[in-house]
Amino acid sequence: MFVKIVRRLTLKEIEERISKFKRDYKLSFSEFEELYLRGRLDGPSAEAYFEWSELVHAYRGYMENGDLDYTVEETYSMSPEDLRVFTPKRLELLYKLSELRVNSINELAHKVRRNVKNVYRDLKVLSEYGLVALRERGKRSIVPESLVEEITFSMR
Repeated sequence: MFVKIVRRLTLKEIEERISKFKRDYKLSFSEFEELYLRGRLDGPSAEAYFEWSELVHAYRGYMENGDLDYTVEETYSMSPEDLRVFTPKRLELLYKLSELRVNSINELAHKVRRNVKNVYRDLKVLSEYGLVALRERGKRSIVPESLVEEITFSMR
C-alpha cells in the first residue's frame, strides 16, 4: 500500500534541509544563487536552486513575521505492519487537531474524550513520524499541532 502525505515542515526540518544544501554544495545560498543567475548550473543543480530558494524564503518569512509555510509531499510504500501507525484513534487526533485549536494535550484529550496518557502516547508516535509538532509553552504545557494537510492511502 502507498501512503501520500502532504505536510508542513517544522522550523528544525527547514534549518536541517538548508544546512544540507550548504554542506552538499559547499556554498552559501547567495553564492549558489549567483551561479544560477549567471546560468552556470545544470538541470539537477537548477532544481536544487528552486528548492533551496523556497526553503530560504520560508525561513525568512518565519524570522520576519513568525509564519512558517513550507509543505512537502512524500509518498511511502508501507507494509501492513508499517500502517499500524495510522490507528483509528491517531487518525482521529490528526483530524481533530486540524479542525480545533487546543492549548494543551489535556484539552485535546478532554475534547476527544480519551485518557490524557493515551493521547500523549499517540501524539508522541505521530510526532516521531513528522505528522504532529509538540510545542512547549511555559514549564508544564505542551501544545500539539497537526502538520498534516492531506493523507491519501492507495493500492497500486
